[in-house]
Amino acid sequence: MDERATRILLLLMAHVIFLSAFALRLRNGERSHRIRSDASWWIEYAPPLAWIPWAVALISDAFEIDVAPPVRVAGLGIALAGVLFAAWSMWQLGRSYAVRMDIFAEHRLVTGGPFTLVRHPLYLGTLVYHVGAFLALGDLLLAAFTVAVVLPLLSYRAMLEERVLGDAFGEAYTSYRRRVPALLPFAR
Repeated sequence: MDERATRILLLLMAHVIFLSAFALRLRNGERSHRIRSDASWWIEYAPPLAWIPWAVALISDAFEIDVAPPVRVAGLGIALAGVLFAAWSMWQLGRSYAVRMDIFAEHRLVTGGPFTLVRHPLYLGTLVYHVGAFLALGDLLLAAFTVAVVLPLLSYRAMLEERVLGDAFGEAYTSYRRRVPALLPFAR
């Protein structure tokens, strides 16, 4: 598989996330708020912002290294697994899904599906996708931005989400938090 086909496949995979977010937003419609987040805009929109390094890597090949075909294929498989895990997370949230850290009137604490493995599966899926994309493309800029920007950004956002969810769901969230690791499965 050549580099162009790899880029096209990675782009198509990423659209699973974008189309899921769009479909959920359409399906969920307007909702009344219980808690409206007051975090700064760059934290509120951290999940979409986390895709900027990937977009830069997709259009630029200035910092790429040669990748052996088996590594490229493995990277595509890892990226696909990350995308599917992230999309599964979004659909599992259903009406509780939102880009912003708001809590809605009908919001419920979701602990099933991918949320049995980690508390922030959408972020884990996004990071796994980035690792797979790096392996498939050999893009050093993507690797650097993933480690220096995406990982800290999503980790900070997860920490703030923990506070919002703790305020909204009290002891139920505290109990869930004790049972399930934040970002890495089996990391207790």
